[in-house]
Amino acid sequence: MKNLVIAGLGNPEPCHMMTRHNIGFMAADVLSYHFSIGFTHFSASKTLVARHRIADVNFWLLKPMTYMNLSGEAIASFLAYYKLAPSELLVVHDDLDQEFGTIKFVKKGGAGGHNGIRSIIELIGSDAFYRLKIGIGRPQAHIPIVKWVLMPFTQEEQTVLSNVLETACNGILCVMERGIDAAMNDYNGKKTKGKQGVS
Repeated sequence: MKNLVIAGLGNPEPCHMMTRHNIGFMAADVLSYHFSIGFTHFSASKTLVARHRIADVNFWLLKPMTYMNLSGEAIASFLAYYKLAPSELLVVHDDLDQEFGTIKFVKKGGAGGHNGIRSIIELIGSDAFYRLKIGIGRPQAHIPIVKWVLMPFTQEEQTVLSNVLETACNGILCVMERGIDAAMNDYNGKKTKGKQGVS
C-alpha cells in the first residue's frame, strides 16, 4: 500500500476563499467532492483533513489552517504524526511563473519565491517532495505581487477556473494511478481548453 499526502495551500479566512493564493484549497475541495469525502479538524497539526483509498494508494487531503506563510508548521506536524516521508507529499499551490490555465508537476526544487513552499522546506528539512504548480500568471507592473495573489480571479478567469481545477485534479489522479513521471508527461505545459470533468 502506497501513501500520499496531498496538501492544498491557502489562507483559512472566508475573505480569502476565491483568491489566487487559495487555488490549492480549491483543488483539494474538488478532489474531496469527487471522492465524496468530507474534511474534519485534525488539531494535532492544525489542518483540515480528509482520508480515502483508491486502488493501492492510501491518501490524505490536507488544508493547513496556519495561513500560507506558516504552511510548513501544519504539514511537518502531520508528516511526523503519521511517520510519513517528504517523498510521500504532494503540495498543490499557486504559481506566478505559470500562465493562468496551465499546470506543472515537479518532483522537487526550491521555493521559487513562494512563502508557503519556503515554510514547508524549512520545517520538514527537505525539498524532495512533489509539487503541483497551478498557474496564476503575473500582474501588470503597477500591481504589487502581494496584492495580486490576494485578489479574486477576474470574471473572465472565473469562466475557465473550474476547468483548470478539473485538469489539476485529473493530474493528481494520474499521479496516484500511474506515477509522477506520467503526470509530468501528460499535463506539464498544456493549457486547459474546453469543458471536461474529473474522470
